[in-house]
Amino acid sequence: MTQNWWKWLFTWEGKVGRLQYLLAGTILSAVKLAIDWSVANRFGETWRIWNYLVPRQELLFLGMRSDQPALYGILWLIAIPFFWVGIALTLRRLQDAGKSAGWVFLFFAPFANLALFLSLSLLPSVPGIQAAEAVGADARNRVWTRTTALGVFVSTVLGLLLVTLGARFLMEYGWGLFLGLPFLTGFVAAWFLNKQGTHTELETAVVSSLTILLIGLVLIGFRYEGLVCLLMALPLALPFAIAGGLLARYILGGRSRTAAPPTFVACVALVPFMMLAQHLANPEPPVNAVTTSITIDAPVSVVWKNVIAFPPLQPPDEWIFRAGIAYPTAAQIVGSGPGAVRYCRFSTGDFVEPITVWDEGRLLAFDVTAQPPALRELSPWKITPPHVERNYMRSKHGQFRFVALSDHRTLLEGTTWYQDYFWPQAYWRAWSDVIVHRIHMRVLEHVKEQAEAH
Repeated sequence: MTQNWWKWLFTWEGKVGRLQYLLAGTILSAVKLAIDWSVANRFGETWRIWNYLVPRQELLFLGMRSDQPALYGILWLIAIPFFWVGIALTLRRLQDAGKSAGWVFLFFAPFANLALFLSLSLLPSVPGIQAAEAVGADARNRVWTRTTALGVFVSTVLGLLLVTLGARFLMEYGWGLFLGLPFLTGFVAAWFLNKQGTHTELETAVVSSLTILLIGLVLIGFRYEGLVCLLMALPLALPFAIAGGLLARYILGGRSRTAAPPTFVACVALVPFMMLAQHLANPEPPVNAVTTSITIDAPVSVVWKNVIAFPPLQPPDEWIFRAGIAYPTAAQIVGSGPGAVRYCRFSTGDFVEPITVWDEGRLLAFDVTAQPPALRELSPWKITPPHVERNYMRSKHGQFRFVALSDHRTLLEGTTWYQDYFWPQAYWRAWSDVIVHRIHMRVLEHVKEQAEAH
């Protein structure tokens, strides 16, 4: 091993004892810390050992700062071989200890990776036939082999790189990100699973789905994305991940595999091209309208006064707002008539709404010239993902229409026109319409309560 120590570090074959694992992990961690510290120091940055446990967002490749892109690019190029060695050593130590290769996924989780390292440094080896019985008699019949773990690792890293390309650099939340990426990661993970022997459709679907869940956990742990948006994307991503996995299984299960390698390469190359094509096309999303109405037992004149400005609302009970979606808290108006400015205060800031139509008792219309973030992400960290920072759900116009049903009853309609910079539009509009409708209802119910109290 002395002459070929580097091969011993990088290989996926064989086993590693607990003492070897402890020494290799400790020495490699020290070497990486020294390298990272030296590189960061040359760029005027401070680097500490706890950056590996709770890394700052700006020091992650998923959140590179624009002022020092070279530094973070170099740090992540340095990290790639260390990731490879860490996964390889951990898989071989798991096999030596008679544990499932599935535990390797804790390698990606902050704090859990430290606990995994310490436990594997203490667990004794399981000798001979006992180890074989612990992990299964026939590798081809097992799901969690080292090859499968490698496939999930590769597909997860590939997915994170594509998230960075699409959301961070191209600033696109489109077809490639929400459809192409899940399909590709499911395809790659299932390819590794099935290339040595065809597994069941259920096993293939589980492994393909795991990559999406793992990517989501890494995005949360690395302070790049919050729970709310990931949960919203999950019903869209999971079916495509499973479809990609089943396609890989079908290709590898065929009688002739001559078309398999070209198909694999084509699938990997397709997603970046999808992202780039949408970025170059720069499509403009349609302007959507959502209208919500309520009947109020009060004269139009009273309702009008409570629309143009209203006192603070009570904290919301709806789960959608408690989860972080921005919600209205109060409103005030400066001036009167066209040209007046209405300020609708939300939990994340103020909407600035210059009045364009002031038809008292009939119509109050306004443009939106400034707006706060659409939500506060539900996350252990304080984060601002690109789609929140750049307001990918943008209000354009709004209006309140008043219809006198009688001297003491009024129909009040609220309408918002907005653009949603997420694709596919049909899927994301369903979410956006629900959110806008709930915001409308919160305001209209408050106006109704205030007007009927007079």
